[in-house]
Amino acid sequence: ENQSFTYAEFRGGYGINIFGKGLKERYDKGKFTSSAGGLACLAAYHKFKKINYLNLGLKYKSLGAAPARGDSAEELFFNYWGAAATIKYFPFNKNAKKGIYIQADYFFVTQFTMKYRTTSNLNFDHQFAIGNGYAFGLGYDIPLGKRKTMITIGVEYEYDKRRGEVTGIGDKTFVSSNFGILTGIKF
Repeated sequence: ENQSFTYAEFRGGYGINIFGKGLKERYDKGKFTSSAGGLACLAAYHKFKKINYLNLGLKYKSLGAAPARGDSAEELFFNYWGAAATIKYFPFNKNAKKGIYIQADYFFVTQFTMKYRTTSNLNFDHQFAIGNGYAFGLGYDIPLGKRKTMITIGVEYEYDKRRGEVTGIGDKTFVSSNFGILTGIKF
């Protein structure tokens, strides 16, 4: 039976940042430890009656990373958030309710804050940029008995490109990506 329904999901997990153009240079120069931390994601999806295998939705995702430490007692903090249009494709479930899914997100707005600090000499540097990005994921929704509630687990890779103003440099492009493992509840 083909149905129309709406659901939400809340997921949490762990993400590792990978720095690209505009961020990688200083990160490599300072020989920082890996930048990683907690991921949180809240999404709402709708399954339209006439569209099989697919769920369409909106999603909010954020990362709060622990400090990465560099060779010269400098610390780096990288945090971001994004709002996305998202789609889930359930290749083996026509009603798009459970099982394996492939996910694609387009982050129409994403913002990061990157801070460097050396507390011994009270030196603080702050970068801020806004842009867009995309993500791809693979996951599995596991029903909890006969209820509509499910456990959802998955992995995601996200790529973002943002522009920001840097003191003394001007307008600059920043590229970063994130690999995350998430688990949560679908209700």
